[in-house]
Amino acid sequence: MPRFAARRTVSETDWAGTQVRRVEPAPWPLFLRWWEDVWEPGQHVALIGPTGQGKSTFAVGVLRLRKWVIALDAKGGDDTLAASGFKPIKAWPPPSKIRDEIAEGKPARLIMTGTTRTKRDMGKLVALMHEAIEGARAEGGWTVYADEFQILADRRMFGLDVPVEQMLISARSAGSSVVTSFQAPAWVPKAGTRQASFIVMLKTGDVGMIQKVSEASGRSWQELRDALGELPKYYVLVIPQDIHAPMVCTKADKVA
Repeated sequence: MPRFAARRTVSETDWAGTQVRRVEPAPWPLFLRWWEDVWEPGQHVALIGPTGQGKSTFAVGVLRLRKWVIALDAKGGDDTLAASGFKPIKAWPPPSKIRDEIAEGKPARLIMTGTTRTKRDMGKLVALMHEAIEGARAEGGWTVYADEFQILADRRMFGLDVPVEQMLISARSAGSSVVTSFQAPAWVPKAGTRQASFIVMLKTGDVGMIQKVSEASGRSWQELRDALGELPKYYVLVIPQDIHAPMVCTKADKVA
């Protein structure tokens, strides 16, 4: 595993002149080498931050390390996912060609997406996503990316809070992981953060949000506040569940 330079304070030459205690900076290629080693099958990730700050870019970058991925696209037409090679499917199980490729050991990156203009369209998409979640949970070995989890969990919209939460709680033994992406912990089930082996946050000064992440991660909220307040734009702070491990700061490369 790559070993980051041991230090308690980041120097000015490391990233944008900021100084953060107990944070290890890592260029994206080095971070991915480390992440591939520490992110084990069955471990979940909570990705928290506002829209347009790089959540999808980070998610796509780390999801490339997983062989079989299902993305739940609540908003429809996610350009970042499309640009990274995710294939839209309209039924679960996937078509026989994709199943044959999976059986041959080839990777599969699938996306559940569609229009939600009418109640009928919404119902079809919700049913598809529900079947995919249940199928992935039963089969094991999948990584499910729940983008905009606050929309997926909202019972006035998709109402998928229960199946995603069940997968967060029960999928570890089957080697399945869930990556939830959302704007604030208060908007999603507590399992979104409490079951995460890694919480990944973007820059924020929202004290309430920081305190909720502090409770879930076992970290001092003041320490998180200071680290997040000094993050450069588009950087993320990776917070391991192991409170003795340092936090890591990186910036994902743009999707080509």
